[in-house]
Amino acid sequence: MKKSKNRFISLRVKAIRAILAGSLILLLAGIAAGLLLHTYSSLRHYKVEAQHLLDTIMALEDDAYIEKLFRETKKIYEGLPEDVRKDQWSEEFDSAFRPLVDDDFFAARDILVKFREQTKQRNMFLMFTDEENGAVVYVVDGDEDEWAYLPGQWVEADISATKEIMNSSWRLAITHEEEYGWIGSDAEPIYAQDGEMIGYAVADMDLNDFLKNMLSFLVILIPVTVLIVVVLTFLLSGMLKKHIILHLVSMAAAAREYTQMDKVELGEETSSVFEPLGIETRDEMEDLWKSMTIMEADVKESIIRLREITAAKERLDAELAIATSIQMGLLPDKFPESTEYELFASMNPAKEVGGDLYDFFMIDDTHLALVIADVSGKGISAALFMVVAKTLIRNLAEQEAHDPAQIFTMVNRKLMEVNRARMFVTAWLGILDLTSGRVVYVDAGHEYPAVRRAGGQFVLFPDKHCVPLAASRKAVFRSDEFMLEAGDTLFVYTDGVPEANNEAGELMGTDRMLAILNRIPDASPRDVIQNVKDGMEEYVRTAEQFDDTTMLCIRMASR
Repeated sequence: MKKSKNRFISLRVKAIRAILAGSLILLLAGIAAGLLLHTYSSLRHYKVEAQHLLDTIMALEDDAYIEKLFRETKKIYEGLPEDVRKDQWSEEFDSAFRPLVDDDFFAARDILVKFREQTKQRNMFLMFTDEENGAVVYVVDGDEDEWAYLPGQWVEADISATKEIMNSSWRLAITHEEEYGWIGSDAEPIYAQDGEMIGYAVADMDLNDFLKNMLSFLVILIPVTVLIVVVLTFLLSGMLKKHIILHLVSMAAAAREYTQMDKVELGEETSSVFEPLGIETRDEMEDLWKSMTIMEADVKESIIRLREITAAKERLDAELAIATSIQMGLLPDKFPESTEYELFASMNPAKEVGGDLYDFFMIDDTHLALVIADVSGKGISAALFMVVAKTLIRNLAEQEAHDPAQIFTMVNRKLMEVNRARMFVTAWLGILDLTSGRVVYVDAGHEYPAVRRAGGQFVLFPDKHCVPLAASRKAVFRSDEFMLEAGDTLFVYTDGVPEANNEAGELMGTDRMLAILNRIPDASPRDVIQNVKDGMEEYVRTAEQFDDTTMLCIRMASR
């Protein structure tokens, strides 16, 4: 296994880091939440105070005069040429608004000045907005004399922000000036007697004390927070080490020892590596230790059992190889060289051994027996039943008359005597008279043969069917016959050929089988069977073979 290039970091170090980070995040989140709540509460308090101040100021001012002053200031401001309005320090600008600065104006200003001085706030003033040019236009300013704006003078401002702050229950417009520090501003609308809003009353609140208190609080809070985080980290890491990490380390060491054990030599007497740890924490750690101990015992038992199963399988494989060799040895593999006919056959079992069989043998000098059969099922049991069926058919055919029906009747009776597994055999037996070409046959529930007449195509021969062998004690078998002329070909097969399925699970069928046979209809029996094998492989591709495939083909010599 490739070693990791990353530096090893112990579980305790990772735990300390995780606890430290988690504690710090939680404390910082708490501090941030507390500061936000405190800030919100404080700003809301300042907001309420500013509203009270502005309400009091407007209650003391002469409403009629204030409305008059607002309207006159706005009228003059809007009537000035644009170049004059932009140069508010020019003589022309000053002379336009100078008539508004009279005794009534100073009386209104004195109210703002006294409130500013008594409440120790930064400023109080009255203004309206020039939204088109983004400016705040002063009407009455309660600032100190050297800083106070006269009617009509203006400063650039964010008008939309002013409206948002005015509609908020806690927000202030916070700014910073080098001379005065932090200032929070709030505004309140001023209405004329007819209900029209004509401007705003503005209070600039001193926020320096508030910010100093917040800074002092943070200066104390941050070191305390760091100290709490450090103490909590070491306390929690110590608890983790005692109750979790030490046990995990011991189990990791036991696991490493277990992986280095020689599993080949593992036996019942091999001592456990997990059980001696004896973890008793009464929690999930103890459950994990118990699970590892049980798992170790289960794995040891499984390895011992697998070793036994493997040995048994190796013995079975050897026996199956012998059985395969014996079974294939029972089927004739030497094909006669005759001037009267050509013959070839093959059997491919789906498992190591199969339940199909073929056979051919001379009954006498002029009669050739042809046999093909398929035992229900597959594997060893089918192979054993196949051996019994083949032996009976051959022995009875060689001893009795040349009537396939009589042979099958006797075979059926004897198979029923030993058929404890309730198997059955589909079989086809034909006896060919080599002098005349006459074939006497019995089809015991087997597939229809394919016959090709000389110069023609392969077609299915719908022979007469009887019940399969070993299916019933009362089965009746009847013979029938047909002729094989010079150049004719007979092809018999088991159901593994037409029932071969492709990757989609579709059966090949007899139509495709005939199409494969008729690609080269005049081929020799050996080539006929090889062509069918090739066609099946082409159709099946990678699909698994589920049934034995057996074929026998004979062609009469041309005269």
